[in-house]
Amino acid sequence: MSRLLEALEEFLARQRQRGRTPAADAVRGFVIEEGEAEGLLAELVAAWDSLGAQGPEAAPYPADARTDLDGLADSAAHQGVYLPLRHARSAFDLSATEYDALLLALAAELDARFGRLFAYLNDHVGHTRPTLGLALQLAAMQRWQDLPSPLDLLDRPLIRDGLVTIEGDGPWPGRALVVPHEIARRLIADRGGEPASVGFEHLPVEVGLLDRLVLPEPVRSATAVWADEARARPQQWACLLIAGSSGSGRATLAHAAASASGLSLVKLRLDAATFKEDLRAARREARWHQAALLLEVTNAKIAWPTAWNVIGNTQRALLVSLPMDAAEEAAQAAPFDTTLIALDEPDATLRRQLWEKMAPLGIELEPKVVGTLASSFRFNPGRIAQVFRRAQSDLRLHSPGERRLTEGTLHAAARSLGRADMGELAQRLPCPYRPEDLIVPPRVKAELDLALAWVRHQVKVLGEWGFEQRVPFGYGLSALFSGPSGTGKTMAAQVLAKRLGLDIYRVDLSRVVSKYIGETEKNLGQLFDESHRSGTILFFDEADALFGKRSEVKDAHDRYANVEIGYLLQRMEEHDGIVVLATNRKQDMDEAFTRHFDITLSFPMPDEAHRLRIREGMFPGTTAREGELDFRGLARRFELSGGEIRNSVIAAAYLAANDGQPITIRHLKQALIRKQRRSGRVIDEKKSSTRCRDALKNSRFPRHPK
Repeated sequence: MSRLLEALEEFLARQRQRGRTPAADAVRGFVIEEGEAEGLLAELVAAWDSLGAQGPEAAPYPADARTDLDGLADSAAHQGVYLPLRHARSAFDLSATEYDALLLALAAELDARFGRLFAYLNDHVGHTRPTLGLALQLAAMQRWQDLPSPLDLLDRPLIRDGLVTIEGDGPWPGRALVVPHEIARRLIADRGGEPASVGFEHLPVEVGLLDRLVLPEPVRSATAVWADEARARPQQWACLLIAGSSGSGRATLAHAAASASGLSLVKLRLDAATFKEDLRAARREARWHQAALLLEVTNAKIAWPTAWNVIGNTQRALLVSLPMDAAEEAAQAAPFDTTLIALDEPDATLRRQLWEKMAPLGIELEPKVVGTLASSFRFNPGRIAQVFRRAQSDLRLHSPGERRLTEGTLHAAARSLGRADMGELAQRLPCPYRPEDLIVPPRVKAELDLALAWVRHQVKVLGEWGFEQRVPFGYGLSALFSGPSGTGKTMAAQVLAKRLGLDIYRVDLSRVVSKYIGETEKNLGQLFDESHRSGTILFFDEADALFGKRSEVKDAHDRYANVEIGYLLQRMEEHDGIVVLATNRKQDMDEAFTRHFDITLSFPMPDEAHRLRIREGMFPGTTAREGELDFRGLARRFELSGGEIRNSVIAAAYLAANDGQPITIRHLKQALIRKQRRSGRVIDEKKSSTRCRDALKNSRFPRHPK
């Protein structure tokens, strides 16, 4: 404590040396005396003079010291010495007055004595920063030729682009000049290459990036033309709008365009709530780094006429990435010429190239695997990059010897990332069945194989063979499965999904159909959009309830019902994913739908041979059974669908478990008779044994009425 008291005593003595008198102690903190101000100034002059002195006898600066310092700075810059103040002066095109204003504002941040001096000059103990008026008065005293008015200074890069900010209220000359913290840090740095401010990203020039990107040739050509014009006229306005969905590669294309024009890129994500403040900081970062500016717009809520007024003429390359639905509005509202490039969803050929080129270094995927991934998952570059990252992350859970990227790991990662968010409109179906579990006629299997090929070979057919030129839209697959209940329609859709490695979602019609006008179309649009985004299969069960025939318009209800059906037909034609419809009332569906399906399958009731295979396949190897179960006889006597056979076998298993016995023929027949009675079918009592009838009569389970 004694040491601290001695330090405080010395500090008080210094205050006395500066000119503060004991009489001023009564108003200390409210008044800065003239003597103290003079002492502060003398102390600062001595301190700063000593920085440039070579010894105690160093001569004072000559009158033309500024000219000499500029010459020394030029010489140092040619030798590669980084001078941050000189860099700021050049980047922001500062005049002599503006440069001095920057130095005054920076001094207040570096030395508290300047704050006391400025408070004295401002005649306010709380105003410890230089004002705009003070900077202009000092410039007038030095007779600078470029003396501007306060309002003119506001429109110059010094203040407009945020190198120095203005704080306070009242007349402009009385407002304070403030250097932002990150700029003050850069201005005293002894080397360049400072990182961008928080919220910004500075991307260096990457030579040849545009040529390496996987792009449609028209997009590559248009980007190259814009870059050439920006390079040829660096001081003129050049604006490029890049439209596309999230993950379409907008920021990467902007980086490639800036690099092709010889500029690095400063990137900022705009928020509509802080639009004006963000833009000022963005202009400052672009000027400081002498870079092109990329503004990333994540939503369409920005009022573009106002936005363009705020953006103004940056006098450098400006790139804007924005959603597709905001592109036209932004381009039309611009008060100057802009170039608009749209990044559409990649086609099958581009997807194949993306999967090949974006694979991690040292990993080469087999062409068959690439073709399957490109056909199954309609992902853009951003989603494909996420798939590789997820797959590599998942492999860390395996032992070191098993950490290999395979078709299975990539499919699992893609399905995990692409998992749809259908909400309450659809539910994901499990896919436990193998292809051999599906017992159907050969012609049905042949059509299912065609559906599989339709998806797997899209890249070859549409891209390599050129059929994409003959199909303007709707590159997906639409299939109609019709037939009696229980004949395998849902199971076939699940098997198809499993063979393709895709998720399948069953649409909940009760959630989709709404009595309110327009809500049904909105829900359907959400389903198709989410299916497109995630690459999942849409499965409409009991589709005749939604895809019914259009009727003659007699009232408003008929008109809007027909609108819903027309909207469905349009979305089905445009959809590039997989849609499967199942119905047991094909005759009730609109003919326009049935004509537009790529695959139409009719599932018949199984014959005796198929019923036998279905029944045999229903019993797992661990099932406890006793005696001859006579599967062949049951298949011959009972003409049931596959679903009914499954239900009867499960019922027989529960009957046997309730009796405490293995499954016997008695339990099977008992379950079958109960099933027939529940379905309202006639039972041939002569073909049912007395033992079976007695078992049914004495069953402890409730009997269904005849």
